[in-house]
Amino acid sequence: MKLGILSDTHNNVDKITKAIEFFNLRQVGLILHAGDFSFVSSAKLFSKLKMPMIAVFGNNDLDTYDLEKTIIPFGQIYHAPYSFNINDKKFILTHRLYSTDAKFDYMIYGHTHKPHIQKTPQGTFINPGETAGRRYGRSTVAILETDTSHVEIFDLEN
Repeated sequence: MKLGILSDTHNNVDKITKAIEFFNLRQVGLILHAGDFSFVSSAKLFSKLKMPMIAVFGNNDLDTYDLEKTIIPFGQIYHAPYSFNINDKKFILTHRLYSTDAKFDYMIYGHTHKPHIQKTPQGTFINPGETAGRRYGRSTVAILETDTSHVEIFDLEN
């Protein structure tokens, strides 16, 4: 399965729109959002996805009740960390990276705004970087192909 991964969208409407177009064009099967939508108004944009979304709240997602109400028609949002399985692969979706002794296939996280992929004996860590592109000037997302374990970071066009 092809998964689209993003984080730290921080209400940047232009970059969110580009990310949605990017994932729709590539026909990913599921979106994973590692937190920090920031405002309900920007979360509404994700209704234009052609696939479902699983998300977690980030430290800048203060209106969790309204965020959840907004996302429920087209996705799911949970308090981090959230663990789930896809095709016998164990995922941990979180906003802030945290320490755990648990084995997993993929830990998806955000918060640092820096893209990072690291394969370890414990599992593969994936930070897609910041979609908003405000802190470091780079707007990024990731795609993970679970059948091959290939993961790649992509820069969204300016």
